[in-house]
Amino acid sequence: MPATESSVRRRPFTIAGLLLLVIVGIATGAATGDVLDHGWGRALAYGPDALASGHWWTLLTGPLLAISPWCYVPVLLSFGLCAGFAERRLGTLRTALLWLVTQVGSVVVASLLVLALGPDSLQHARDVGPSGGALALGAVMTAFLGTVARRVTRVGLVGYVVLSVLLVGHLADVVHLVAVGAGLLIGTAIGPRRGPVVNRDRAVEHLRRDGGGTLSWMTTWPGVRYFYDPRGEGYIAYRRHLGVALALGDPIGTPDWRVRAAGEFAAFCADEHLVPSHFAVTGPVARAVGGRSLQIGEDTLLDLPDLEFRGKRWQDVRTARNRAARDGIRFELVVLADADPRIAAQVREISAGWLRRQRTPELGFTLGGVDHAMDPRVRVALALDADDRVHGFLSWLPVHGGQGRIEGWTLDLMRRPDDGFRPAIEFLIAESCLAFRAEGARVVSLSAAPLARSEGEPDGWLQRGLERSARLLEPLYGFSSLHAFKAKFSPRCEALHLTYRSLTELPRIGAAVLVAYLVTPKTRDASTPLTLPERVAAEHGERAERERVAA
Repeated sequence: MPATESSVRRRPFTIAGLLLLVIVGIATGAATGDVLDHGWGRALAYGPDALASGHWWTLLTGPLLAISPWCYVPVLLSFGLCAGFAERRLGTLRTALLWLVTQVGSVVVASLLVLALGPDSLQHARDVGPSGGALALGAVMTAFLGTVARRVTRVGLVGYVVLSVLLVGHLADVVHLVAVGAGLLIGTAIGPRRGPVVNRDRAVEHLRRDGGGTLSWMTTWPGVRYFYDPRGEGYIAYRRHLGVALALGDPIGTPDWRVRAAGEFAAFCADEHLVPSHFAVTGPVARAVGGRSLQIGEDTLLDLPDLEFRGKRWQDVRTARNRAARDGIRFELVVLADADPRIAAQVREISAGWLRRQRTPELGFTLGGVDHAMDPRVRVALALDADDRVHGFLSWLPVHGGQGRIEGWTLDLMRRPDDGFRPAIEFLIAESCLAFRAEGARVVSLSAAPLARSEGEPDGWLQRGLERSARLLEPLYGFSSLHAFKAKFSPRCEALHLTYRSLTELPRIGAAVLVAYLVTPKTRDASTPLTLPERVAAEHGERAERERVAA
């Protein structure tokens, strides 16, 4: 019963339309006899001669009836199925408008065709019913089906209306032909784009308008595909590997979209024959997805309004700041794309040297590189001496709070040379936090601590196995040492989860995660342009000019 009530509440237009058809049919007697046998019935019915005579109201009265009692079954079924499916995906208002426009439009266009080309029998024909708009909605919604289902449904619809016109040839058949053709064109225009959708500018605009989490900026990086809400309320970013759709972070968009996103994404994956999994999502999202989840790390967060470097736990940070002042190391927060080319060259060399020492490849997915730091919306913190030598750098990704507001920053790159100022990273993090707080930011994420788990989190054999794997990989990747370093800043931690439907899918999902990290798409890819929206470009130019004047 709760599921039925929820379904009804989500389809008010469909339910109201079905009830109106039944009530009008009973009240007028149309449910028990042929409508066109009565004078009042012909006065309410639409047709070429009715429109030619100026009886435009028939475009609104005709859809409320069915032509005969036996027609009520297919009329109610087609309207309920097509409008109900559309309303669930497109929303009530868009579905109602689409039905009205296509219903009226198909009758008008069919009538004009008949008046221009048709025989006399059709020019004086009348018809009733909402099936033109219903079939148009059905044709529109084929754009949201998987490849096989989409082709089969479209062939069926087109075959039905073409054969009906050729073999039967009633006015209703001409209306249906026009309606299906219009619906297919509209579906092509508003349906989801197939293949690797790379419209990152659209994702950035969603982030600016609706806000996101600490990982959300990573959804704008190359290699990501997008599943956009048909209503335009948000998106899920995902990577596709080994038949797995690996969604990255929490859904982005309006509160309504965030509630619907997991179900819509699962339906999309079913249509595309993909295994859905959500990577690095917060607890509420993992629970909303359903199925099972595994904690894969923790986000480490610093709340800036009350941040003070006091007490024993901040000793290392205070020492780093004091040493920097004594050794002549200064802090600068820059847009690397606008910085002195000699500074950018040092940053690249430090990064390359760090990779050589690690003896590991440059990873991707949730780990950026210097090219990502060159984005003008990313900030880079530098530790510089009097000779402008770079002793360390951090890159910070914006955390959008909605309505164009930046609420915080997420740490991405964190690198220094071996022969430089040793506590450079501690110094840079502390100074960055103070600078961001002065700008009005409220939170800083030191980024996710992979395979970390605080005490008190749910345990299990699978979780314990993941922790043993982390200990085995410690010499290579240093998960524990990284977590211990971030603990110096006394962050609050939020668990991040990986969702999966069954244990049998988990090995495949794990392999897809590995591939996602190892495959690093080119940051500068002509096929995936990342342009600055006009307003952002203006803000960036103003900020660069202020920094130039100050210098």
